[in-house]
Amino acid sequence: MDCRISIPVKMDGAHNFRDLGGYPASGGMTRRGCFFRSDSLAGLSGADRSWMRQMGITCVLDLRSRKEIEQAPDSLDDSFLYYPVCMSDRMTGAADLKQFPKRLSELYIEILNSYQQEMLQVMQVLVERAGKPAVFHCTAGKDRTGVTAMLLLSLAGVPEELIIRDYASSAENMAPVFQQQKLMLEKAGWKVPEVLFSSPAEEMELAMEYLKATWGDTEQYLISCGASRTDLMQLKALLVEK
Repeated sequence: MDCRISIPVKMDGAHNFRDLGGYPASGGMTRRGCFFRSDSLAGLSGADRSWMRQMGITCVLDLRSRKEIEQAPDSLDDSFLYYPVCMSDRMTGAADLKQFPKRLSELYIEILNSYQQEMLQVMQVLVERAGKPAVFHCTAGKDRTGVTAMLLLSLAGVPEELIIRDYASSAENMAPVFQQQKLMLEKAGWKVPEVLFSSPAEEMELAMEYLKATWGDTEQYLISCGASRTDLMQLKALLVEK
């Protein structure tokens, strides 16, 4: 399928800040300028915040763990609504490398199973926003953020191939940051698994296969999280412009 994948916004303090709009969806295209995904916002500059305000992106959903938030809080001011929706990545603060998943799809399946209330909160906030722009993010913007973006795009009816390609582009977007992080960790004596610095298409594909095998589709998954059919209808209407 020939469709351009969303490219990152050029920002001083984020490298994977992207619009989920512009993808073919059920009955139209995903709405531009409304739903954004990103890596950490801890390094935002004044110019970054000014651009976000100009775009109306004044709602931030932070998917990082409490420890990550404490170590590197988002660089925001009082003009932003901030929602900590804490999910663990099983990586930050790990006592040893044995705690890291062998495959990223294991982490994504764990997120689907273990953070249903958090996913429900994200969806409810987006419904309450009623189309006003919002950004959700974690640290690298590829794992917890990737699963959340997958759920939204899938709910909108975006073809699976494009959902997977959107996910897979994160590793390239984050490459300069990942290289720096890898060098720092290696200097500290950590032999870091390459899985930390990747977003292979097959990993999200496996997670999506698990979702379908377990719940049937994304709508049924979100209902199992506690979402109402009314909220899901409203969210679909917000996600897709005719």
